[in-house]
Amino acid sequence: MDTAWWHGSVIYHIYVRSFQDSNGDGIGDLRGLLSRLDYLKELGVDALWLSPIFASPNRDFGYDVSDYYAIQPELGTIDDVHALIQEANKREIRIIFDLVLNHTSDEHPWFIESRSSKDSEKADYYIWSDDIPNNWMGAFGGRAWTFDQSRGQYYLHSFLKEQPDLNWRNNAVAEALFKMVRYWLELGIDGFRLDVINLIIKDETLRSNPKIVGSRPRPYDLQRHIFDRNRLESHAKIRQLRSVIDEYDGRMLVGEIMAELPGEPELAASYLGKENDELHLSFDFSLAYARFTASSWKRVAKRWYEATGSKRDPSWVLSNHDLPRFSSKVRGNRHKLKLAALFLLTQRGAVFIYYGEELGLPNSRVCPKEMHDPLGKKYWPFHRGRDLSRGPMVWSIGPGNGFSEAKSWLPVTKDANFYSVENQNLEPDSLLNFYRTAIALRKGDTVLTMGHCTFIEAENPHLLIYCRTLGAERRLIVLNMSSGYQTCSLADLVPGEEIAALRLFSTHPEGRAEERGLGPLELAPWQGSVYDLVAQRRKSRSS
Repeated sequence: MDTAWWHGSVIYHIYVRSFQDSNGDGIGDLRGLLSRLDYLKELGVDALWLSPIFASPNRDFGYDVSDYYAIQPELGTIDDVHALIQEANKREIRIIFDLVLNHTSDEHPWFIESRSSKDSEKADYYIWSDDIPNNWMGAFGGRAWTFDQSRGQYYLHSFLKEQPDLNWRNNAVAEALFKMVRYWLELGIDGFRLDVINLIIKDETLRSNPKIVGSRPRPYDLQRHIFDRNRLESHAKIRQLRSVIDEYDGRMLVGEIMAELPGEPELAASYLGKENDELHLSFDFSLAYARFTASSWKRVAKRWYEATGSKRDPSWVLSNHDLPRFSSKVRGNRHKLKLAALFLLTQRGAVFIYYGEELGLPNSRVCPKEMHDPLGKKYWPFHRGRDLSRGPMVWSIGPGNGFSEAKSWLPVTKDANFYSVENQNLEPDSLLNFYRTAIALRKGDTVLTMGHCTFIEAENPHLLIYCRTLGAERRLIVLNMSSGYQTCSLADLVPGEEIAALRLFSTHPEGRAEERGLGPLELAPWQGSVYDLVAQRRKSRSS
């Protein structure tokens, strides 16, 4: 069995600016995160993924890096990083940095030198053209090409004009980035989440993308992006990066794969490499967009498993800093939130939890005047922006809700006292306590972390049923994804076997404490249960 730590891991995604303020400026920081490590240890997570903390002018809040070797001053210092790694390791928690390799800030020294002259040492660190060579658009609005007066040429930017794209076809660029990666690995970072990693190579001749007929608020979405992303050469570059990572024991890469559609699992899986020699994990967001029904979730999960195959790990995610919070999607229904959590935590692969998801934290309400996100500013109200899912963590009741003594940089969610850690600690049946128990169940059972997953066809369309198998051990998971009571026969689910089904875990207090034998199972609305399938010893014919 492969025992790499990320297999079956639970990784907690922290938007550092919104997690915990330590110095009263209304912005979360590394010192604040340090003060909450015991909470994360109690929750049971294996690793923390930190959204970018590198030096940045904050045009896109860290996704425009001006210095890969420096920490954004409002977030902390390099000494804080050392302390975080040390204290997290004491608690057996690993640290993953968000790393942007497709582009930098226009304030990065590389770009400053590149724009200064066509003959500078770093002249080809970015992608330049004498004219606008194609129809490419920027994801945050406008053309993807901006004229630079000092150099007298146009440069490419897939996002903001302040985020020029690096030229990965220049080997010097790749080597400079690999050198930086080694620096952080030497410091003790356990891995990287790679931002839009499938964009790093563009078409060599800069051909125009095919147009899409229709009407959409964002011109970027009216093209098929076949020449500005997913180029074949990207895989070779990622394999080179993987070889750098493999120089160090126990380090991993997880990649964001920017897709045309809300979910393209085959595309995401392709960046794991046919020989498992590219990313260790990649994100597919199909589940975040799927309807909350048994048929939709089963279809999405089966397709993701088929895309990754038996020798590569899927990863599971409901929301993140770019997506609406899952709680808002299901209108805060606690039973649905528990059911969704149980589904994630009983799947093979790695599970990613966005900060506050364990509280059922919904989107914040952010009016245009309060908005920081460049995407929301450009396309409001057609796109309400990503600030809604980046609101402050809610720790306690009362003013500031434990996040900051000052006015927070983004509004706290409505009814924050109800969602707070302080309030949920007092309720044995709270969502937070459910997450703690469910994560402990997963971590204590190798069948749930490593076992093969097989989906079982059920006559009842409201039930999502699957079995996890590792050797002779089996777990049966039955989820009632409806608002009514549902029944099914255990004998029909595991025909021809003599099975004793012992309830290990249930999301719903109305569920019966134990089920045995092959009789009917009854599940309350939105109830999910995990059963231990134990084969009864057959009587010998001579007895």
